[in-house]
Amino acid sequence: MVDTRRLTQLVATVSDRLDLPNGQLIVGLSGGADSAALGYLCVQQERQVSAVHINHGLASSSMMEQSAAAIALDLDIPLETRAVVVPEGPSPEGQARRVRYAEFAEVANSESRLLTAHTRDDDVETVLFNLIRGTGPRGLGGIPHYRPPNVFRPLLAVTRAETREIAALSGLPFVDDPMNDDQTLTRNVVRARIIPMLSELNPKFSDSIARMAASVTSDNAYLDRQAGGIALIHGDGSVAVAVGDLLAVARPLADRALKTMLGCAVGSDNVSAKRVEKLWSVANAESQSQQMGSGIDATRLGPLLVIKAPVEEIDQQPVLLTPGRHRVGSLTYDVLAHNEVCKVAPLSRWSALFAPSTRLKVAASGFVTADGEPAWVPGKRRMPVAWYQPGSVGYLSVFAREEIGWTSNP
Repeated sequence: MVDTRRLTQLVATVSDRLDLPNGQLIVGLSGGADSAALGYLCVQQERQVSAVHINHGLASSSMMEQSAAAIALDLDIPLETRAVVVPEGPSPEGQARRVRYAEFAEVANSESRLLTAHTRDDDVETVLFNLIRGTGPRGLGGIPHYRPPNVFRPLLAVTRAETREIAALSGLPFVDDPMNDDQTLTRNVVRARIIPMLSELNPKFSDSIARMAASVTSDNAYLDRQAGGIALIHGDGSVAVAVGDLLAVARPLADRALKTMLGCAVGSDNVSAKRVEKLWSVANAESQSQQMGSGIDATRLGPLLVIKAPVEEIDQQPVLLTPGRHRVGSLTYDVLAHNEVCKVAPLSRWSALFAPSTRLKVAASGFVTADGEPAWVPGKRRMPVAWYQPGSVGYLSVFAREEIGWTSNP
């Protein structure tokens, strides 16, 4: 018999730590207990919710898809199932994750938020997994609550034991993925053997790791804001930075700027310490150029360090407008972050103001969106969202100008 009193108490306790974003919610429903509990909690919050299941074509995928369908039926929420092909690679788990998130990016639109059911236990496992591989500060920060462009993790303050109990008490037909028992996967070894061993030394080991990760995440956010003052210049298939700007700041800030450059050129998953050191060798004139892989070169052009891709590999994806300078097509965007009270208004069609947390993207055409909503065509039209209310505390100011070409001359 279901203990309804325990379920009610547990849902109330967990809901206090549930960090749901605004908007329509789409639960990434794997068929397991964690995502089943997340779907149940969203329904209990009376939110507009649907679900998506990704079938990876693996041995247990059919079983997981059937479970996801049964859970969605019990919760009375719409379910979309998508089949993907996981390419071969050195890490099947990593390859599956990449194609899964690519599908998630397609599913969620500007009005919806894609939710994954990562718990505090997943966060702790990720920190240890990163330590085993060798990690920097970002790896110690664990799993971020938000992943661009539209993925949120609302259960990071909730334990796996709590989600499993909610799923069981609510009678949801979840199943356990057999891949979680595969001891050839490092993450499963961390979960089944390493964490229990460390917990014998410190019964509150998971709590300690979670606190550390939260502290490191806060430090990372501060350093990212500071590094945002180093202007990156985006061109056609290239990204550049003034070497003088790199040398004028502390090395940790300069390293972050170089990692951002690499992410633009080779993808965030391919940023490594070795590639950062290659960039420094070019910046310090120890070498004229360095290969970053996939035909991507880093070269020194006068005062600029430039990473350039072959013409056929130019990435036409929208550029994220973070504090600093960005070049997209013939337009240059200067983004400034302000912490003081907003006392100005954008009087020109070549400038705009936004709330400080706004996620700004610009397409190759120059069209700017704010949190996925149409916002601004520099020099032509500015929508109301690009006119931040004067008197508000904290804001982003963006100035655009048209330039034809750029050279290495200062």
